[in-house]
Parts: sequence; structure tokens; C-alpha cells
Amino acid sequence: MKKIIIQDIIIPALFASYIFLLSKVILFKFGHIDITFLLEQLQSNLQNPTNMKDRLLLFGNFIPFNEIVNTVQNRTNHNIFNLLGNIALFIPIGIFLPLFIGKGYINLKRVCCISFIVSLCFEISQAVFNIGIFDVDDLLLNTFGGMLGYALFKFFGIKSKNHQVLL
Repeated sequence: MKKIIIQDIIIPALFASYIFLLSKVILFKFGHIDITFLLEQLQSNLQNPTNMKDRLLLFGNFIPFNEIVNTVQNRTNHNIFNLLGNIALFIPIGIFLPLFIGKGYINLKRVCCISFIVSLCFEISQAVFNIGIFDVDDLLLNTFGGMLGYALFKFFGIKSKNHQVLL
């Protein structure tokens, strides 16, 4: 009974809460959630897609490791926080996926793909809603964070009688 409550109620609720908080942090930068603002931004970009294109070309980073190298060479507290934050934000995905979907289906390759896709959705959302800057390095760091979370899950996992991995 306790196992059913954990697997069927607590883990999905924690995963949903995590996705909500991840969305809030990435899309609203710790501010309040303003759906009206998002809709206005979307409408503005749909009416004038050149603005979105120009913003992507002017401010976007499409060169892998460009911002990571820049951060390492020009270390500031803000830059280091941003770099480590991009990794830390996605560690829970690597932990939740085998818990939520199941160990038999999830492996490192799938965690890598899912982390990349989720991160790409957020990066595209930032561009579409004009609320952030597209950065390929964020994709790399987020994906690494998901993989690191999965590695931590595997390292600290305990096999139970029915071979499910539990924390």
C-alpha cells in the first residue's frame, strides 16, 4: 500500500511540481507568472516574426561551448551561477524519469534525449515569447544536468525484491 501511494501519487505530484517550478524559473526568471504578458508577447511575435528572427540572430548563441568558454575565461558570480544553475535545474529530470516512467524503459541514452528535448522546448519558448535568449550552451548544460541526475539515481539506487530501483 505504501509503495502504491509513493509510485502512483507522490512521485507524479513531485514530478509535476518540479516541471511547474522549472517552467517558472526558466520562463519567468523567478518572477510572478503572467499569462497575459506571455500572450501579448506571442501575439507581438506572430504579427511581426521579423522581430523574433532579428532577436535570435542578434542575441542568440548558436556556437556550441561559446558561452561556456566565455564563462570559464571571465568568471563572475553571475556567470558561474548561470552555468551551474543550468546543470542543477535539470538534475531532477534524470532522477524523476526512471521513477516516473519506470526503470525498464529509461536508460542514459533516453534521459539524454528527453533532457535535450525538454531543454530545446524551453529555449524555443524563450524565443517565441521573447522572454529570453536562445543559447545552444544551455541545451548542452541542461542535457548534462539530466544525465548527471540519472547517474546519481543509478549510483544511489537500491534494488528491491521486484527489481525496481528506489531511492
